[in-house]
Amino acid sequence: MAFVADVFDAILIDVDTGDTIATTTLQSGNLEVSVSENEIRGGKGNALLGLLHVSRDINVSLTDAEFKFEWMAKQLGQTVITGAGTAYAMPEWYTVMDNAGAKEITLKEEPTSIDSVVLFDKNGVKLTKTTDFTLDEKVITITKTGVNASDKVEVRTFTYATAATTQTINIDSSVFAKGVKLILETIEISGDEKPLNKIQYQFPSAVPAGNFSIQTSSERSAQAQQFDLKILKPSDSTIVGQIVRIPIAA
Repeated sequence: MAFVADVFDAILIDVDTGDTIATTTLQSGNLEVSVSENEIRGGKGNALLGLLHVSRDINVSLTDAEFKFEWMAKQLGQTVITGAGTAYAMPEWYTVMDNAGAKEITLKEEPTSIDSVVLFDKNGVKLTKTTDFTLDEKVITITKTGVNASDKVEVRTFTYATAATTQTINIDSSVFAKGVKLILETIEISGDEKPLNKIQYQFPSAVPAGNFSIQTSSERSAQAQQFDLKILKPSDSTIVGQIVRIPIAA
């Protein structure tokens, strides 16, 4: 007896650029082959006389424990762009420090301009740029009366320049996922768990589904990444894929 008892490893190869994405951390990998049929019935009792095979659809669903930025790009029909950009700082409370009589806070990043800084005092009153505070690189000097050293102030946001190694994916409403080559592999084992064969599914043309969701929660836990694909028929063949059984040497 032989069994398949392990999840797939997967490789995606961009058919245009040759860019390759691979994973060995899938939580689940499902391959579903469905055949559409029309029944031919007739005679007494409306007996089944035959079947007309209409189509065969192949769908693949992968769930990865590891977050892969490149997979998300493929779902959006995009490539990952590397280069400096602009980001927004998240809300954070700072303690006002006394620097030789000046009331200051030092931000973790340098704002692109004072216009992007949104600052509130401890009572939730918004401070006005230049009138209530000034900016010098990362240091904000608060001049507003009533805000004192040791007070808490909220920096609600500001924009800052990101590093040159920043990665960006554009979300373009007119661009959709493109074709990839898909290879899935698992292992066939014996009843005593001895590896017998590699089982490899090779599909020359697959299109990632553009639908995906990102779900987060306040309880810290790893969020699995879903990646679905549909197998297409190549333009020059009726063979949509191959199942290869590769012996494993003893």
